[in-house]
Amino acid sequence: MKYLLLPLLAATLLSACTPNDKPLKSQVVATESAKTEAAAQEPASTAPAAAEAVDMSSAELAEKNIRSALKVAAPELVIETLRPSPYPGLYELRVKGFGPAYVSPDGKYMLQGELIRIDGKQMVNETEAMLTAERKLALSEIPMSEMIVYPAKGPRKAAVYVFTDIDCGYCRKLHAEIGEYNQSGIEVRYLAFPRAGYPSPSAAKLEAVWCNANPLQAMTLSKQGQTVTSPACKSPVKKQYELGMLLGVRGTPAVFTEGGEQPGGYIPPKDMVKVLGLK
Repeated sequence: MKYLLLPLLAATLLSACTPNDKPLKSQVVATESAKTEAAAQEPASTAPAAAEAVDMSSAELAEKNIRSALKVAAPELVIETLRPSPYPGLYELRVKGFGPAYVSPDGKYMLQGELIRIDGKQMVNETEAMLTAERKLALSEIPMSEMIVYPAKGPRKAAVYVFTDIDCGYCRKLHAEIGEYNQSGIEVRYLAFPRAGYPSPSAAKLEAVWCNANPLQAMTLSKQGQTVTSPACKSPVKKQYELGMLLGVRGTPAVFTEGGEQPGGYIPPKDMVKVLGLK
């Protein structure tokens, strides 16, 4: 399995700028064994509590166990979804700011990564299929007015969403070639993703672009290293950064298709044409 996944991971890392702030807190959460042992030594539960457990379905009991365990071990986590996974006995957990995780029904074990289903000669990435559907819906709901859009030259054959940062080298390389994307019939829809988080100097540079009277020109000047100043406005930078975190963006540029697939980071225009199946 690792031989299949590591080349894909390496390709993504080599074509995207990683966050330039402090690394995110570890995404691995474990319940505290001492507290678990202490709980095991407590007197047996009362009859009403036992009756409550009997009345609960296995799914409800699992959700209660998982939420209780996380509340003790990592109270700062905000649980967004918790539901049975495609694999019986594991529950799919989504917390704000992190990718999918899978938890045992007793709340004692958690793992992060991709859930792969072996189906005969095929290996189906269940996690990616779920994320792709979520991305497609989330991206389709973003108003065009909140993105900085470089339209295709001539008939539009496809569109890509690009989470970008001003100072990222690969972001600047992609932008320097944006004319080639557009000439190929590809519309580029920029979304803000300050790698240093929000608020930050990176976020301020992006807000100056979004608030500018000519955001397309401001984006180009900023990507060329020039300082752009603009009056303050109610920009979508914070909202787009949070959306990027939810969709699993960890570096820039992060490119997504209209179908929700993530082909990678920086992709040369000619290769992007092939990725999108254009002629």
